[in-house]
Amino acid sequence: MTIAVTGPFASGKSTFVRMLAELGAQTASADEIVHDLLRWNENAISDISERFGEGVVGEEGVDRKALGRVVFADPEKLSELEGVLHPLVHDETDRLISYCCCEVFAVEIPLLFEAGRGEDFDRTVAVVVPEGRQKAWAEARGVDEGTLRAIEARQLPAGEKALRADVVVENDGGLDRLKRQAEELWADISRERSSEGGAEQEA
Repeated sequence: MTIAVTGPFASGKSTFVRMLAELGAQTASADEIVHDLLRWNENAISDISERFGEGVVGEEGVDRKALGRVVFADPEKLSELEGVLHPLVHDETDRLISYCCCEVFAVEIPLLFEAGRGEDFDRTVAVVVPEGRQKAWAEARGVDEGTLRAIEARQLPAGEKALRADVVVENDGGLDRLKRQAEELWADISRERSSEGGAEQEA
């Protein structure tokens, strides 16, 4: 079974995916895949350098902070960057799933619905968070309100993500509440898989 976890920036998606990993899922992150591409993928690094200038390339691949200063200030450039990275992330995610011998694979994809990938997974999960908590968490990561708004501008509103998702996780409490929701999802998945296994045996 494949699960895609999405949600706004600084909503707790990564924490929720880690909780699924602790329960037994094989996991991956689109953001981590992007980080690896920007550091190691020579074709991606060369393409980004040609498009956005040699100044965005550092000693270890693309300098993400330098690239961010270029693209977040210009929606057209941001869209151009996504056009370079999205297909590569798509291919790598599919490769990881195809080589996974696990029973449950969960991947964090912030732009899941924006990239038109909602139908590619067996279950989609949207993690939503109160605005005040999101802002505080973003600030703790060194992201000011202006940058946060620029990030949000390229995403669907949290409410729209929730409407499109199969499961909505409300990160409005502490870690214990978030963990309970992860456990509830895991139990639901386990029941579904058990039911499918029984049906196959009867067939």
